[in-house]
Amino acid sequence: MSSRLTDSVPDGYSVSAELAEARSPAPPRLARATAENDAGCLGLRDFPRLVAVRRDSARRARLLTSPDLTYLFWESTLRCNLRCLHCGSSCEARSPVKELDTSQVLAILDTIAEDFDASRIFVSITGGEPLLRRDLFEVVAHMTRLGMQSCIVTNGTLLGRGEAARLSEAGMRTASVSIDGLSEAHEAIRGKGTYRPALAALGHALEAGFHAAEAITCVRPANLDSLAEIEETVRSAGATQWRLITIDRMGRLAGSTDEGMWLGPAQVRKLLDFVEERRRTLCKSGDSFDVRFSCGGFLGVRRELSVRPGDGQCFAGLCVASILCDGKVSACPSLPRSWAQGSALEQRFSRIWSEQFRPHREVAWRRSGACESCSYFSLCLGGGLHERLAQPEDFCWLDRQG
Repeated sequence: MSSRLTDSVPDGYSVSAELAEARSPAPPRLARATAENDAGCLGLRDFPRLVAVRRDSARRARLLTSPDLTYLFWESTLRCNLRCLHCGSSCEARSPVKELDTSQVLAILDTIAEDFDASRIFVSITGGEPLLRRDLFEVVAHMTRLGMQSCIVTNGTLLGRGEAARLSEAGMRTASVSIDGLSEAHEAIRGKGTYRPALAALGHALEAGFHAAEAITCVRPANLDSLAEIEETVRSAGATQWRLITIDRMGRLAGSTDEGMWLGPAQVRKLLDFVEERRRTLCKSGDSFDVRFSCGGFLGVRRELSVRPGDGQCFAGLCVASILCDGKVSACPSLPRSWAQGSALEQRFSRIWSEQFRPHREVAWRRSGACESCSYFSLCLGGGLHERLAQPEDFCWLDRQG
């Protein structure tokens, strides 16, 4: 073993115990598959990766007992100008709830800046479509004055040159734009006429002075074979990084059995193979363009750190929280709204953060069902919460790889 791996093992971590675990037979759920690419099968040659994954996961273990808010979602609205078939929030032209007004948003942000180190908080502004809020630029400027960094997650159709310039003037430096395939595949799911404006939005962000313009692609069978072309297209349009995710059975697709939205095991492996190869090639060539897989859940020791820079485990309620559009405080806007922990209109945000979120910070309840006898539970802790709650029979990424 290299000295680098040995030196980086966390304090209190037993290398001999981990090696024994790697040598011991896997529980029945993991041992049932014998294919060479089975995500749950390990050999001794995988031990350095196992140590690296364990080391990386230690940061989450610390947060279970000492939560540290550094990432905040602001679900700015549930209104949207599109009707995407896979929308996780089932957005429509009108919001189903009474949304925060400008003064309420600013007041909540002020309390957060008073109670936390605002310079350590990154705010991801989601929706719906954030650009439907007329006060978006005012709120972003306020975040900047408080010391927070911000990002907009947008469908791109409303992010013209003028809007990008105003966001940049307000202090925003990161934009994430949804590009769900080449033209035909993108518009099949997001609507006619949406492709060119979304691509153009990436360039508008860079022209306005944004440091990062990220393309996000929901991978499904219809665009899986076009990934190389999609990468070339988004790079040509101005993207500095590319994030690939899969589609969950939530929102508009809750309970759906539509195979056109869902990758089978062989397709999941093909996606991960592509990302792993691209990351390896880009690193070897010194190319700064970043390609990564970004879904929650443990992918297996061989995959976990090869398709993304760190583990993809769920940090909801540990270092991640969200202000929903009606003022409720949750861990992640993708979680069911029943999982909100309180309202920032009724309680101080910091009090909700410090005194509540118990379901997110206790893990015993997660060791059930498919997780009950899994030898990787201490690494995975039951997968991404929103995936587990949205699709309880299909959340395990070891099983999803076949």
